[in-house]
Amino acid sequence: MEKEKYKFNLILTEGAKEQLEVLQKRTKAASFAEVIRRSLAVYDALHEHTENGWEVILRNKADKKTEKSVVLA
Repeated sequence: MEKEKYKFNLILTEGAKEQLEVLQKRTKAASFAEVIRRSLAVYDALHEHTENGWEVILRNKADKKTEKSVVLA
């Protein structure tokens, strides 16, 4: 059974539009909608974890250096 789909019209700044285009190319996403869906999934996971007391840490694979990521409000 196919999930119900919804159509939205978005008003974006030029910078946000360019960022969406860059992300689509970098991730080889089929559409802007795919980029937005993936972004929502990542944002949701990060927000849920930080809301439950977790910290998001980025670690460089090569030198193992770490830094704290953006804090979500």
